[in-house]
Amino acid sequence: MSIASHFPNAPDSARLWVFALARELSPAERALVTRELDAFVGEWKSHGTPVRGSYDVLENRFVLIVGYVGDGVSGCSTDSMVRVMKALRQEHKIDGFDRTLVFFRDATGAACAVSRDEFQKMVEAGVVGDDTVVFDPTIQTVGDLRGGRFETTFARAWHATAFVR
Repeated sequence: MSIASHFPNAPDSARLWVFALARELSPAERALVTRELDAFVGEWKSHGTPVRGSYDVLENRFVLIVGYVGDGVSGCSTDSMVRVMKALRQEHKIDGFDRTLVFFRDATGAACAVSRDEFQKMVEAGVVGDDTVVFDPTIQTVGDLRGGRFETTFARAWHATAFVR
């Protein structure tokens, strides 16, 4: 399925949060995340107005949550969504908050995570090159996702300026 087909009912301006996981979810963990997020997005509100929210789990490694409402998703409603993800971390060790990891596709095409130091060593050794596919979990809108800024090449991502060759 193409990334462009995700969240077909959301406008490009819809807010997007990416929770990148250090390890892939097991089938039981994926079912748990699905149950928790189904319950959450069904009741999600921003200042009493229902948030048009949805989510997807990509490659059992990335949890993407979208929320939009006419005047924007409020800070309190964002906090409520973050609390759901923090509860998954605390109670089930499903951690999408580790910003020290770098996500990329290895030679087999699998989505992987390594520390920044390890990624730097891979860049220096030539294992990572301009065409290596990397993921940018810092994107903030559905338009960013559709525009190819989530999964892109090393040369086109912030990675090229952050990691020295």
